[in-house]
This record gives sequence, structure tokens and C-alpha cells, in this order.
Amino acid sequence: MNRVDSTGHETPVLDGIFIINPRSFTDRRVNIERQLRSIGLPYEFIHSFDVEDLNAINMNRYFKKSLLSPQQQSCALKHLEALRLIVERKWQHALILEDDAILSPWFVQGLCEALKESTHLDEPHVLFIGSGGNLYTPRKFRVPGRRLYKSDRGRLAEAYVLGIRAARLRIEWIEEHGIPFPIDNLFEQIDRERGISLYWLEPPVVEQGSKNGRFRSVLESSPPNVVQRFIFLFQKLRRKYLY
Repeated sequence: MNRVDSTGHETPVLDGIFIINPRSFTDRRVNIERQLRSIGLPYEFIHSFDVEDLNAINMNRYFKKSLLSPQQQSCALKHLEALRLIVERKWQHALILEDDAILSPWFVQGLCEALKESTHLDEPHVLFIGSGGNLYTPRKFRVPGRRLYKSDRGRLAEAYVLGIRAARLRIEWIEEHGIPFPIDNLFEQIDRERGISLYWLEPPVVEQGSKNGRFRSVLESSPPNVVQRFIFLFQKLRRKYLY
């Protein structure tokens, strides 16, 4: 479904938002709900496949050749469940957020401009609207007035938009090969092998709270929050403004 903007052009409408969240992570859930409610966007939580829900069926089907922790397995299966729902509902533009996402004041504007610029894309694609742990398109490649830039790699999985075609390709790969790596790294491999185009939004409109020191990471070891916050700000300055 599209809508017509003030210039008479059709702009794609976001079909829905899925939030990756374990049921016990109430502080993160409250935080992301507060942000989305304040801008009037509807959303759904992916609460299936929490760590306590994992079983031998999950292990034998997806993790035979994997050394992932239970937390990493849970996160991967939640992303996979979101992809399945996108295919089931035939959505063309779905936003997937992880529960530690921190939305910028320009979130809605950036999301709308990303969707609008993507209307000419015919191939299956993913739009990364988050900074992915401080990954930015170098300034020398940026063009005034342009928001999306094609990349040969993904960002992290804290905030991305995709539709039924890209979701189906990711699901097919996982059903054939399982989940041997953390989901961020695995999606990048799948997208490269299956010809899914990757686009970065510049400037991004989401930061990952477990990267910028707002929350402690549960998927990997990290320093205390105050140290993580300093590291993040230093990287952001160097990569976004100097690189």
C-alpha cells in the first residue's frame, strides 16, 4: 500500500514493526515502547523463542554446527520468526527493531525518506537505518540530499527494513544450512550469497543501546557502561565526522 505525498508522488507505507525482545527484559521493553508510542507507531513484540523456550528440536534443526550461546540462539530464532511473519503476511516494508534501539529525534523523517528513496529498487533489498555500532558511509561518498547508499556489507541487526522477497531468501538459506553464526554476521553472508542488496541510511536514525552504553550487552562480553559509552562516542566522532 502506498500513499501520495504533497508533491503527488507515491511513498510506500510501513506495513508494521517487529521488536525482538525476551519477555523478562522489561526495562528494554518499557524503553522502546515509550519511544514508539510517543511518535504514534504501532508495533508487535517477538516473545517466542526465549532462552527458556529452546529445546532439542531447535538445536537439532538449526544449531548442529553452532557454538552460539543460548542467548545468541534465542536472538537468531526471534529474527527468523519475524521473517516468517513478514512472508506469511506478504508485507513489502517491515521494520525490525531490537529492544535496545535508541531512536533519534529524526527517526520518523529518516524512515520515511529511506522508504521513499527505495521505491526505485527492483531487487530484494535491506535498508539499514541504524548506525550498527558506528558504521557510516565515508563523507567523500555522500551526496547532498541523498539518504540511501549501497554497501557491500550489512550493519548490525538493531534496525532494518525489508520485505517479503528478501525475507523469503533469508529463510530459505537458514532452512537449508542452519544458523552457524550470530545473526548479524549470518545475515550478511546470506545476503551476499543470495544477491540481496544492502543500503545504509545516512545519517542513521537509530543507535544500539548495548553499544552506546545505555544497556549492558547480553550477547557478548562488554566493559562497564560508562567505559562502553566513552568508546562509542570516540568511535562515533572518528567514523562519522572525521573518516
